[in-house]
Amino acid sequence: MKYLLIICTLCWNLTGTAVAAPEISEVMELLEGRHWKLDAVAFQSLGDDTDSVLIEIAGDTASINYLRFRALEALSLFPSENTAVFLEQTADKSFAALARRGFEALNNGFSKTEPDRVKKLAERLLKHRNAQVRISAARAVRSLDAVRFESFLKAEKDSWVRKEAQK
Repeated sequence: MKYLLIICTLCWNLTGTAVAAPEISEVMELLEGRHWKLDAVAFQSLGDDTDSVLIEIAGDTASINYLRFRALEALSLFPSENTAVFLEQTADKSFAALARRGFEALNNGFSKTEPDRVKKLAERLLKHRNAQVRISAARAVRSLDAVRFESFLKAEKDSWVRKEAQK
């Protein structure tokens, strides 16, 4: 009986460890590197709560921006409601470089499963003051709503933005 209790306790502890969110250091390790490339298998092997850790990193204004950008890109691998809300808020309320990457992560992660959500945000971003954000939004709209894309091209003042949006 004593051994059974020890085995049950050990199994309980191991189960808790397997289900728990990954440590921030584990996720940071996957975000670092000079020639970084998104490794979908490595991120997804960390478990379901990896998105929470990535959101924490991406939202940390004290972190260096390249880590925040990579965290946003990795979030596209975790298409949950929590992720979508965070990416929408990031695209709406952040400085231009972070906003663009937040939108692109939303587009990559949700364009097939929730195209209306992506389109709605893209339409708002077509009016963004930063040209790069408008270009990114226009490219997404082009694949989701050709009529709206043509309307954007007619309304856009900068010819170089229209040209880039069509690439």
